[in-house]
Amino acid sequence: MLKLKPKIITDISNIAGYYNEFPPKIKNIDNMYNTLKYKYWIIGIADWQLYNCIDNLESYKYYLKRRIILEAPPGIKADILLIMKAIQDDCPIITNDNLRDHEDLIPSISWLKNHRIPFDIINGEFRIYLSK
Repeated sequence: MLKLKPKIITDISNIAGYYNEFPPKIKNIDNMYNTLKYKYWIIGIADWQLYNCIDNLESYKYYLKRRIILEAPPGIKADILLIMKAIQDDCPIITNDNLRDHEDLIPSISWLKNHRIPFDIINGEFRIYLSK
Protein backbone atom coordinates (compact mmCIF):
# COMPACT_ATOMS: atom_id res chain seq x y z
CA MET A 1 0.00 0.00 0.00
CA LEU A 2 1.27 3.46 -0.93
CA LYS A 3 1.92 5.65 2.09
CA LEU A 4 1.58 9.38 1.57
CA LYS A 5 4.06 11.71 3.19
CA PRO A 6 2.56 14.05 5.80
CA LYS A 7 2.01 17.64 4.67
CA ILE A 8 3.98 20.45 6.21
CA ILE A 9 3.60 24.18 5.49
CA THR A 10 6.75 26.28 5.35
CA ASP A 11 7.07 30.02 5.85
CA ILE A 12 9.47 30.63 2.95
CA SER A 13 10.06 34.32 3.68
CA ASN A 14 10.90 33.52 7.30
CA ILE A 15 13.28 30.73 6.26
CA ALA A 16 15.01 32.80 3.55
CA GLY A 17 15.43 35.72 5.94
CA TYR A 18 16.56 33.58 8.88
CA TYR A 19 17.77 35.87 11.68
CA ASN A 20 16.96 38.94 9.57
CA GLU A 21 19.49 38.09 6.85
CA PHE A 22 19.43 40.65 4.08
CA PRO A 23 19.16 40.00 1.33
CA PRO A 24 17.16 36.83 2.11
CA LYS A 25 19.11 33.73 1.06
CA ILE A 26 18.01 31.10 -1.46
CA LYS A 27 20.49 28.69 0.18
CA ASN A 28 18.28 28.64 3.30
CA ILE A 29 15.33 27.54 1.16
CA ASP A 30 17.50 24.95 -0.61
CA ASN A 31 18.72 23.59 2.75
CA MET A 32 15.16 23.29 4.04
CA TYR A 33 13.90 21.47 0.93
CA ASN A 34 16.90 19.15 0.77
CA THR A 35 16.47 18.26 4.45
CA LEU A 36 12.69 17.70 4.48
CA LYS A 37 11.68 16.61 0.96
CA TYR A 38 11.96 12.86 1.58
CA LYS A 39 9.95 12.93 4.81
CA TYR A 40 7.25 15.55 4.11
CA TRP A 41 4.98 16.86 1.37
CA ILE A 42 6.21 20.48 1.56
CA ILE A 43 3.90 23.39 0.84
CA GLY A 44 6.02 26.55 0.65
CA ILE A 45 4.28 29.92 0.93
CA ALA A 46 6.15 33.22 0.54
CA ASP A 47 5.31 36.91 0.82
CA TRP A 48 5.11 38.48 -2.62
CA GLN A 49 7.85 41.00 -1.69
CA LEU A 50 10.45 38.23 -1.42
CA TYR A 51 10.66 38.18 -5.23
CA ASN A 52 12.13 41.70 -5.18
CA CYS A 53 14.88 41.08 -2.64
CA ILE A 54 15.99 37.42 -2.68
CA ASP A 55 19.72 37.02 -3.34
CA ASN A 56 19.34 34.60 -6.27
CA LEU A 57 16.27 35.46 -8.31
CA GLU A 58 16.87 32.80 -11.00
CA SER A 59 16.86 29.99 -8.43
CA TYR A 60 13.79 31.47 -6.75
CA LYS A 61 12.01 31.62 -10.13
CA TYR A 62 12.75 27.89 -10.53
CA TYR A 63 10.77 27.16 -7.35
CA LEU A 64 7.94 29.48 -8.42
CA LYS A 65 7.71 28.13 -11.96
CA ARG A 66 7.36 24.57 -10.70
CA ARG A 67 4.86 25.68 -8.02
CA ILE A 68 7.16 24.36 -5.29
CA ILE A 69 6.75 27.78 -3.69
CA LEU A 70 3.50 29.72 -3.86
CA GLU A 71 3.49 33.49 -3.46
CA ALA A 72 0.83 35.35 -1.53
CA PRO A 73 -0.93 37.90 -3.76
CA PRO A 74 0.13 41.55 -3.34
CA GLY A 75 -1.50 43.09 -0.29
CA ILE A 76 -2.06 39.74 1.47
CA LYS A 77 0.40 38.59 4.12
CA ALA A 78 1.73 35.08 3.61
CA ASP A 79 1.12 34.43 7.33
CA ILE A 80 -2.63 34.57 6.69
CA LEU A 81 -2.36 31.92 3.96
CA LEU A 82 -0.03 29.79 6.10
CA ILE A 83 -2.52 29.75 8.97
CA MET A 84 -5.55 29.14 6.75
CA LYS A 85 -3.86 26.26 4.90
CA ALA A 86 -2.65 24.70 8.16
CA ILE A 87 -6.19 24.82 9.56
CA GLN A 88 -7.69 23.48 6.34
CA ASP A 89 -5.25 20.56 6.05
CA ASP A 90 -4.61 20.14 9.80
CA CYS A 91 -0.86 20.22 9.29
CA PRO A 92 2.05 22.01 10.99
CA ILE A 93 3.76 25.25 9.97
CA ILE A 94 7.54 25.63 10.01
CA THR A 95 8.26 29.20 11.07
CA ASN A 96 10.07 31.15 13.75
CA ASP A 97 7.34 33.78 13.54
CA ASN A 98 5.05 33.67 16.59
CA LEU A 99 2.15 34.78 14.35
CA ARG A 100 0.94 37.25 16.99
CA ASP A 101 -0.29 39.65 14.28
CA HIS A 102 -2.91 37.09 13.30
CA GLU A 103 -4.23 35.81 16.64
CA ASP A 104 -7.78 36.37 15.37
CA LEU A 105 -7.25 33.58 12.79
CA ILE A 106 -5.66 31.07 15.16
CA PRO A 107 -8.19 28.64 16.69
CA SER A 108 -6.47 28.61 20.11
CA ILE A 109 -3.14 28.96 21.89
CA SER A 110 -2.92 25.18 22.19
CA TRP A 111 -3.55 24.82 18.45
CA LEU A 112 -0.63 27.17 17.76
CA LYS A 113 1.64 25.29 20.20
CA ASN A 114 0.78 22.02 18.47
CA HIS A 115 1.07 23.31 14.90
CA ARG A 116 3.99 25.77 14.92
CA ILE A 117 7.42 24.19 14.44
CA PRO A 118 10.47 26.40 15.03
CA PHE A 119 13.69 25.86 13.10
CA ASP A 120 17.39 26.69 13.09
CA ILE A 121 20.09 26.71 10.45
CA ILE A 122 23.36 25.74 12.08
CA ASN A 123 26.51 25.45 9.94
CA GLY A 124 24.32 25.13 6.85
CA GLU A 125 22.21 22.36 8.40
CA PHE A 126 18.44 22.92 8.58
CA ARG A 127 16.91 21.66 11.84
CA ILE A 128 13.30 21.58 13.00
CA TYR A 129 12.15 21.19 16.60
CA LEU A 130 9.07 19.01 16.82
CA SER A 131 7.05 19.28 20.01
CA LYS A 132 6.99 16.21 22.20
